[in-house]
Amino acid sequence: MSHRNAFVNLALPFFAFTSPMPAEEVMGVNGKTHTCWDRISIKGSSNTPTQTMTLRKFLKKVQNKAGCDDGIEISSISYGPYMIYANFLHSDDEELLETPLIDTVRDAVISEDDEDDMIEFEDETAEQKKPNLTAEQKAILSRLDQKRFIDFSVAVEDIETGYEYELPPVRLIKDKQAKPQQADEDITDVEQYDIE
Repeated sequence: MSHRNAFVNLALPFFAFTSPMPAEEVMGVNGKTHTCWDRISIKGSSNTPTQTMTLRKFLKKVQNKAGCDDGIEISSISYGPYMIYANFLHSDDEELLETPLIDTVRDAVISEDDEDDMIEFEDETAEQKKPNLTAEQKAILSRLDQKRFIDFSVAVEDIETGYEYELPPVRLIKDKQAKPQQADEDITDVEQYDIE
């Protein structure tokens, strides 16, 4: 191993040198193992950019990348504490399956509000029904927009045995966004002046 750790205690004549232990391997799908350092990366394509990738398309891509055969299906997808998909709730929900995944994550963060706090009146307009977001929800949504990727926890289930496996974290890599033109112009203006 190329990495070593040293502990020195000068009060006692004690010097200890250690090597890190190998990462613990977790049993995965089809007898494959993975460690905490492994990831499954999902990227958008020219046909399906990340921003418009539906939940159904994401499920198919994860199954292909993880090497899941026909007897294994995705049982749940979560983003932090938010449940995005569960097969026992959403497997027949065509509307959810055709919704872009990023919109589904945003909806999960927004709908976290306690329903006791929301009082709905029949005569309210749609604009008045917009939820009041907490500071924590606003921060999560802001980070979600700024991050270049989103990590999901995905569990799969063997249909025959009912045994559930945890996949390595699934990373959805967002498409690169073009920088605003104004920012580029500001940078070139600064570069024109010599500071002595």
